[in-house]
Amino acid sequence: MSLAKLFMDLNDAMKTVIKLEGNLNDQAFFDDINKLATTMMNGCTQATGKALHRLETSQPSEDTVKQMVEGIPSSLSYKCAADQLLPVQSAEWNRNSIKYLPILAKEGIKHNVGGIDKRGGLLVTDPSEPNEDNWNTLQLLVRIIDPFNVIPFDTARLNAMKELRKAGLLVKTDIKEQELLYLACRPAARMRFEYLAEWESDSLMTGTLKSLPYIHCIINKDQYLASFTMYLRTSLTYYPRQIGCLFQKDSDGKTSIRCAIKKHGIDKTFKAIRECIPTDTTLPILHHAAKDALEDFNDISVRYPSAIYLRDENGRSFTQAQLAAGTKTFENDCLLFLRLSDDEIAEVDPVTKQYPFLIAATAGTGNLSTVYHLLSKNPSLLDCYREQVTRKRTEEQEEASTKKSARE
Repeated sequence: MSLAKLFMDLNDAMKTVIKLEGNLNDQAFFDDINKLATTMMNGCTQATGKALHRLETSQPSEDTVKQMVEGIPSSLSYKCAADQLLPVQSAEWNRNSIKYLPILAKEGIKHNVGGIDKRGGLLVTDPSEPNEDNWNTLQLLVRIIDPFNVIPFDTARLNAMKELRKAGLLVKTDIKEQELLYLACRPAARMRFEYLAEWESDSLMTGTLKSLPYIHCIINKDQYLASFTMYLRTSLTYYPRQIGCLFQKDSDGKTSIRCAIKKHGIDKTFKAIRECIPTDTTLPILHHAAKDALEDFNDISVRYPSAIYLRDENGRSFTQAQLAAGTKTFENDCLLFLRLSDDEIAEVDPVTKQYPFLIAATAGTGNLSTVYHLLSKNPSLLDCYREQVTRKRTEEQEEASTKKSARE
């Protein structure tokens, strides 16, 4: 007997049972039918559930899968006996079945698969392997790689992410709350990483794992600096003015470049950095190094000597940036001040609008010997400053008077 004929006969039988209910005074009959129907329904759930765990081999159309789960939604919660995975979790482990994950998640959320607020199983911890970090389905979606089929595997998973985003099952806040950007920072997951970085670039600089910036976490786990290079390059794309995350500090005040050098050595670290920042860079790397990485300044300046002639995003020269940092005085670096040209001593800082002698007087705790040296090289600057202050006060008074007249 064909399957179609069997179900047609079964359908007729069920209609008959329904008609008999209330007319046949035989409770044992109905109890037997109830047990039979329950067993059959459980069997359908089991059979359909097993089929959902075999999608990578059966390869049905997505519409067919949708018909299966809409008709027997209980199958979405059927766990594989071998590893206790839900169908939505089984789907993500194979390139040939990952395309079904969005369908399973969309249908699963209607039936609270995995529990309330588990997003159809996407936020359920994966039990299939040693998982000390308790990664869930969504986290593994961005993290799992196939080193032998990098591009096809990465592409398939990226497409699944895009479908989940369209359905509202992958949202922007997930990137930080589920640490997705950090988890995706692997060369074999490059497309997924770049997709997340473009969507939520703030996480590149603000994301943390156990209070440690992502870049520091990556340095700690990265054996060959490949992930560090990828993360740094992407951060430079969105935050070139800060030199990406190269000088980002942890809670102990250690920069990422210092941590990388400590773990991987100077040569390997700078080889990775030069892949992202060429020697003839137009980025003011030395400005930032002088401010945030004095310990590594010499190693950086040797490799980027021409950067000393650049101006930063505020228009400051390297010397102006050093003076503004407030760490240089005539006592601790007299050579810097002795080498200042007349033009540099007379140049107004583009940010503070002050002469170098005034910056020396106000930066940090101020330093009288530095102020004296700078003024001794060009005493007329003091008169210029007085004229500047007088002119500014006059302009402010005139503006206040004009406003007062307008009100009257």
